[in-house]
Amino acid sequence: MPGLLDPNFFRAVVALCAHTREGAFGVVVNQELQIPVSAICNEAGLDWNGDDTARVYCGGPVERQRGWLLHDSAQRFDGTQLVDRGLAITTSQGGLAAYGQDPAGRYRLALGYAGWGEGQLDREIAQGSWLTAPLDPAIIFDTPNDQIWARALALVGVDPARLVDAGSHIN
Repeated sequence: MPGLLDPNFFRAVVALCAHTREGAFGVVVNQELQIPVSAICNEAGLDWNGDDTARVYCGGPVERQRGWLLHDSAQRFDGTQLVDRGLAITTSQGGLAAYGQDPAGRYRLALGYAGWGEGQLDREIAQGSWLTAPLDPAIIFDTPNDQIWARALALVGVDPARLVDAGSHIN
């Protein structure tokens, strides 16, 4: 939401992967980095059969040296965790190798993650810092980056042009 002042999350869409009493974990899906996926594959000693313009995403401000591969839940790799229907996440090299072999598949590679301590995300939602929407894998995998935020808002009937910072005043 506009009132969230943290620049790491400006117009961020986060795929929330876990939300328990102990805290929450998610991956930002719409903030592209200037790091090519081919560089990550090369560093891992894996082939990259895709377009050299394919980029890695900034998954969040925590542990940016760690990679997370969001992928279609029909695929399973070592350590794959089901997030919801149509979406899974893994950190396995097998997942990255599959992505490198078939980059046209449903994948999103991110470095870092977004994390919240016990009750933190719930408080931020209650304060109006975050708007929640149902998970739609098509938004993550099939939507151009510059349209992801607006499409996520549209899932809950919000027009981005009508959003107002809760802290602002209309005179």
